[in-house]
Formats: sequence, C-alpha cells, structure tokens
Amino acid sequence: MNRPPPAVAPSRSSVGIPGVLLALGLATGCRDLERFDTGEAGAFCGSIIDSSFTRAGFQPGVGMRLTLDIDALNVAPGTLSTNDAELGPCSPLPEFDAAPLRVTPELFTDPLSLLEFGSNRDHNFVAWVDSSCQGSALAVVSLMHTGDVEVRLLRSGSSAAAASPDQFGVFQLLKNDCEL
Repeated sequence: MNRPPPAVAPSRSSVGIPGVLLALGLATGCRDLERFDTGEAGAFCGSIIDSSFTRAGFQPGVGMRLTLDIDALNVAPGTLSTNDAELGPCSPLPEFDAAPLRVTPELFTDPLSLLEFGSNRDHNFVAWVDSSCQGSALAVVSLMHTGDVEVRLLRSGSSAAAASPDQFGVFQLLKNDCEL
C-alpha cells in the first residue's frame, strides 16, 4: 500500500528566520545613524586609497563626494560623484555625476542585508550607482564608528577588456562641506 510521506512540520528555525531578520533590521534602525545624514548642503568627501589592492580601474587620487539621506536609506540613500572628468573613463564628464544610489528592496529581507565585516562599522548597505558612460556599479557603503564613511565600488569589465576594465576601489570619506 502506497502511503503519502508523513507531513513534516516546519522547523522552528525556518519559521523564525523572517522574524529574526525583522528584529535585526529594527535593531539596526535603532542605532544612531542620524549623524551620517548630510542634509541639503553637506557631504562626505575623500579620495581613493592608492594601493594595488584597493585601486583597480580608477585613476590615482580620484576623489569622491557622497550625500546620504538616512531617513531614505532603504529607498534612495543618496548620491555619489567623482572628480575624474579630465582623466577618467567618461571624460569630459566625471564617471559619477551626482548619481543616485539605488537599492534593491528585496535585499532588505535577505540575509545579505545583515552584511558585517569588521567591528568598527555601525552599518553597511549595498546599492547600485550608474556611471556617466559605463553602466552600473555596485557600491558597498560602510558607516564607520568614527563617523566617517568607506565606499567600495565594484564593476566587472566587459568581454572587450580594453573598452571597460574591471574596477575595484576603496574610498575613505570624511564629513564636511566639500565640492569636487
């Protein structure tokens, strides 16, 4: 006699994952992230770390300007600009020109949204940012305990390596009223 397999009750861990993710997300929201908000005129500014393992596909010394809207972190976190109009890949335009950071809403219910690396970060988030001429790049933004921000930009090159090389850059940014 063929019996259907016994019904298996979902484990507590599989049922509790969405609840745990929600609780962790709320806990992250309770951190004092307001100090990272740049308001209407402020920004985080700095430059790429010039070393062989933190700068690939970017000009040496390229600067970045980042605005952040902490209230909209899960919707439209801010904008990103670079100062490489003269020598960058999109010349005569900068590679990023007040480009909006775009988030993937589904990411906030995925474990990837809990990205943690290093104990000196208050919060990390992942966003997309569009170049003036090279399509989208992935931005990993870290809000540091010190009140500074680190941005990692990543992009895979095209199959024609000469046209669009791989990019990886780590930028250290300080909060101030700056222009590029």
